[in-house]
Amino acid sequence: MMIIIYKMDRLFCECGEKAVYLDNNSGISYCKKCFLNYIYKKAVKTIKHYNMIEIGDKILLAVSGGKDSIVLVDIMGKLAKKLQKIKLFAVTIDEGIEIEGGNYRNEAIEYARVITQKYSIPHKVVSYRELFGGSLTEYVKANVYKGSACSVCGVFRRRAINLIAEELGANKIATGHNKDDEAQTILMNVLRGDLERILRLNNISEEFIPRIKPLRRISEREIAMYAYLKGYKFQINECPYSHDAIRDKVRDVLEQVSTQINGVYDALLNFQDKLVNYITIHQVTLNKCIYCGKPTSPKSKICKPCEYKLEFTKKINYIHSNESL
Repeated sequence: MMIIIYKMDRLFCECGEKAVYLDNNSGISYCKKCFLNYIYKKAVKTIKHYNMIEIGDKILLAVSGGKDSIVLVDIMGKLAKKLQKIKLFAVTIDEGIEIEGGNYRNEAIEYARVITQKYSIPHKVVSYRELFGGSLTEYVKANVYKGSACSVCGVFRRRAINLIAEELGANKIATGHNKDDEAQTILMNVLRGDLERILRLNNISEEFIPRIKPLRRISEREIAMYAYLKGYKFQINECPYSHDAIRDKVRDVLEQVSTQINGVYDALLNFQDKLVNYITIHQVTLNKCIYCGKPTSPKSKICKPCEYKLEFTKKINYIHSNESL
């Protein structure tokens, strides 16, 4: 989706400076300085509201190199300097997506390197090939899963980030999900009738490292403007495998509804928060994968990453055996 940046030449910020951004919900205009300060304070307010951070936390930042993760590093980097009692690490996952001219993720890795160096945050790059024996492109060609490439990629990405967090001793993982992302996911889960996902059951096992989302209450448009005003470079080109038909439709519906109902995105997030507050969920007992020992669903003995990896290895071995005949 294209993000349109607006400059209001005839509007002024409350401080008297010329405005560069108009908040469509509140009608408030912001100059550059006030807008950047507003977004930072909004993120800090979100962190406090959800009790995301405690003194002594070691937080791994998941940095893809897109606008959301670049802004995440900027805000968390500032906060860490102010608090001086939390430790930040960063990881970028190289899926190994082949495009004309090389690797799709190379550009993003460089942008991630620049922003993490700015805040002196240790930055690690890890590939699917290192962890799972093959690149995403190789997995796609081997056709080892049902559904879209995003399915296997999401499974591997979550596992990869969790493994690096364990390796670095991080007790929390921060992602750059914004308000639009969250609202879309909530509505998708409502349409599927998936109550567990709506209630964010990501802490059902002590072996899962908790995720935090400091940008959860900041819109995609606000994040795009923040990155633009700060002069940050970030990866714009979408992943060649990126296509989620359901999410695309939900995104379109929300965009249409938001033109008629003010605050619809916040309403969905508030709906989820109220469910979490009012509904008590019993602890879910998970199995442990018989291969890696990581948590898997109650009905499965093998976790998804190991399932994909085993099938991939089986197909690669079959291809090699035929080539030798």
